Amino acid sequence: MSLVQPTIAPALPVWTRVRRIVIIGSSDIERVRRRASSDVSTRIEIVRVISPQESPRVLSMEALRADRIWAIVVANDDKELVRMEWLLAWRLTGTRVFDEDSFWEVAFGRVHVDAPDTQWLLSGLGSRHTRMQQVRTRVFDMILAAALAVLTFPLMLVVAGLIKIDSPGPIMYRQERVGLRGRAFILYKFRSMRQDAEGSGTPQWASEGDPRITRIGRLIRYTRIDELPQLANVIRGDMSIIGPRPERPYFVDKLSEAVPAYSLRHFVKPGITGWAQVNASYGASVEDSRVKLMYDLYYIKHRGLLLDLSILLRTLKVVLFQQGAR
Repeated sequence: MSLVQPTIAPALPVWTRVRRIVIIGSSDIERVRRRASSDVSTRIEIVRVISPQESPRVLSMEALRADRIWAIVVANDDKELVRMEWLLAWRLTGTRVFDEDSFWEVAFGRVHVDAPDTQWLLSGLGSRHTRMQQVRTRVFDMILAAALAVLTFPLMLVVAGLIKIDSPGPIMYRQERVGLRGRAFILYKFRSMRQDAEGSGTPQWASEGDPRITRIGRLIRYTRIDELPQLANVIRGDMSIIGPRPERPYFVDKLSEAVPAYSLRHFVKPGITGWAQVNASYGASVEDSRVKLMYDLYYIKHRGLLLDLSILLRTLKVVLFQQGAR
């Protein structure tokens, strides 16, 4: 049996989940450690690394419970060496059993977009997205968007007046975005930047402390109030309440070249909020967008009522604590 020092991250946030795992097979432990440290919301502790041959002797029910093992991870290259009766016995103890790719997907809530094949999409695929489910989603979007529009209408009137007083230019900002199946639509936002923010004619991502943002703009961006006009996009059918954030055509072209799987996010309607918005930081680079794509594809693969409710609750936390805005 091979023992390794548990992977422990310093100064972890109080909400960090600790998940203790055993790895079966010849996985590259240093690579696993690097990948495990890439998400601050989950801490992976590698308790043991063992060979397939010694696994039935070492991983008894008593040992798994004593070590508080959250999951057994079978290295992709060694899956054929692990017998089915061993897998069943471990599962019957209540221990999760994954191959490597499935483990990272479940542990971090995002898919491995650089996988050399499509197994990440086929494995553990959620329920089929039927016509009835599409109708339910549309009804949910209409009811929630209409209710939020009525509740926030007085606030939007106040914000409109403050924007008009604060800086010259229009109150609303109209911008072309890419939506379902790659179709372009016009997205509405409260204007939060100077009127000449892109005077050069070249689209730019917002940066930390961006000088183009107005005084009122900084407030409404941090509180996400600038997104409220998109309720009209939801009612029109351009967007959903929950889904991948729609991007501008210029950035879609750029990101599609750099990240081959990027266009897959357009198989569902874009949303005002989404799984990537509540898990990843603001996307201001190709690498940031690649990370957010991992979360977007996880949502597309697993979307359903429970995941949507989780996103809504976490969106409320993001808004209250002003996380990730620029």
